[in-house]
Amino acid sequence: MKKIYLSILSLAVVLAANAQQTNAGKKLYKQERGFASVAQAVKPITGIEKATVLWGATFDGTYTWAMTNSNGQTVPADWVITTVDADMPNTGAGTGLFPFNSSTNDGYALINSDGSPNNADGDGAIVAEITSPSIDLSANPNVVLRFNHNYRWWHEDRGVKVSNDGGLSWTDFPITSETGGVIPNGYPNSQNSLNPQSESINITAVAGGQANVMIQFYYNDNDFWGWYWAVDDVEIIEQPANDIVLLSAFISGSTNGGIEYGRTPTSQLDASYDVGAEVFNFGALDAANVALDADFVSWASASTNPLILSGDTALVQANETPTLAVGVYNGTYTVVSDGETGGPEFADNVFPRNFEVTNDIYALDGIGNNPASTEVLAAFGTGSFQFDNGDPVDDGLVVVGLYEIKQAAQVSGLRVMLSASTVAGGDIVASFKDTSTFFAANMASLFESQLWAVTAADVAQGYVDVLFNQVESLPVGTYYAAVELFSNSGTGGIILLDDETVAQPAIASRIYIPGDATTFANGTAIGIRMLMGDQWGAGINENTLTGVSLFPNPSNGIFTIGNNNNIAGEVAVYDMVGKVIATTTLNGVTTLDLTGNGAGVYVVKVSSENGSFVERVVIK
Repeated sequence: MKKIYLSILSLAVVLAANAQQTNAGKKLYKQERGFASVAQAVKPITGIEKATVLWGATFDGTYTWAMTNSNGQTVPADWVITTVDADMPNTGAGTGLFPFNSSTNDGYALINSDGSPNNADGDGAIVAEITSPSIDLSANPNVVLRFNHNYRWWHEDRGVKVSNDGGLSWTDFPITSETGGVIPNGYPNSQNSLNPQSESINITAVAGGQANVMIQFYYNDNDFWGWYWAVDDVEIIEQPANDIVLLSAFISGSTNGGIEYGRTPTSQLDASYDVGAEVFNFGALDAANVALDADFVSWASASTNPLILSGDTALVQANETPTLAVGVYNGTYTVVSDGETGGPEFADNVFPRNFEVTNDIYALDGIGNNPASTEVLAAFGTGSFQFDNGDPVDDGLVVVGLYEIKQAAQVSGLRVMLSASTVAGGDIVASFKDTSTFFAANMASLFESQLWAVTAADVAQGYVDVLFNQVESLPVGTYYAAVELFSNSGTGGIILLDDETVAQPAIASRIYIPGDATTFANGTAIGIRMLMGDQWGAGINENTLTGVSLFPNPSNGIFTIGNNNNIAGEVAVYDMVGKVIATTTLNGVTTLDLTGNGAGVYVVKVSSENGSFVERVVIK
């Protein structure tokens, strides 16, 4: 069976700790992710800025690579060296994998299960290798292999083997594996790599000081109709003596269980925050007195770790109690050690990390605020998953995001962040669910909206606000904000934006497929936001002021508030982030001039001692 065309990263099932779903006819789910990883044999490093290159190959014909295979197929498949982009499969909209963005364009190595003639599940495995010539590293005791690659995963094993005796014996550094979950080196089975994915592997223990070193890239599609692997810009570099790498930076409310919210209302701020970073020592020497500075301009955090051994990863963190006003906080995290306070390897010691404090939007995601250099967005929705019989889940897919309510709150609805690939015509039901019932695959709601139709205007603005019939109250507790998606049998596909910029615990977001006996981890910052307070227009069909009307709607920005009963009251106009942009007094017929505010959707609220009138208006 053909792989599922998902535009998500790192999918895995939650049946047991780190258990992997391998049923080819079943959907593929996100991997359960913890808050911090541990030291691994292969550590994904996004780049070593400057190093002495001891040997390099860009597949430009300078070196002769040996292609071998032990295929079980009738028509064997081999690695090829090509300069043609189209030789790599175009893996579908939204993945960003095509073409391969290697740093050179004079050739790359490719193994392509997807394009193998007549390939299908069960017709014999594609098992193929590409092996370098012998490399003399006898004068170099500390060495690192690095390369750029690009892949999409569907049950394939892929990895690197290193030999120090001319190919008689090999040491394996796996990258993805069919065996499931987190493979021994801890690198997750992401369905989609980055483009390119930069990989650095410390091969000192095998190749350091050796005269007959060989590098081999191996691939096994495990007898599935798999995807592919493209590799380029292979280098062996001299390992720096001192090089600590800031892998990730975090700021998380101390009671949030590791969840990091991209936007937090002032009413839901924590009393204290865990501020820190995950630091990997890529240097040949142990790193002493590792110090982290997290600078958010108006406040800062400083923390230390006395020693990180060579090849180890550790957290450097502190607990802080910053005073946080409404606004966007742009942070810069910088890590130093006794051996590295600057120099050619220092660029990966600095990491940006942003978050926002709001009046009334609560969001897991940081879309729109994430630093451009680190933002990773994906998308999924109706049609992204399959039932056991292979049919796409076009209707009834439930996606949830976890929210900690620290003070009792009012909520008007949910803002659902839409991918541009959403097709108008689908419907969404917004709800809040008890976490325990949801985990038991019980989709009962604490309260929910009516069916809300997605329009072309919603898709164009990148989100839809799904409002409840009335402003609802949430007591202190933990809840799932949920959306149930209906494409109306595939005619109006709804695709949600998924923010993968910041690693989240597996509990942060989850999905439910109709008929399943369990829910599954998404583990990222899904684009489902809470609209808090009463100014969003919830219950607009239950206005309590009679005789008040607003027209024309939509308009060019000039609106008239009719007032048949000559009601006296106050008028407030809100934009879609809940900010008051205009106020006036209602006394007889009143004209609103909003032409200076630009096209978009706004909320007009009229309040008097007799009740209120709320309407969403559109400026064309």
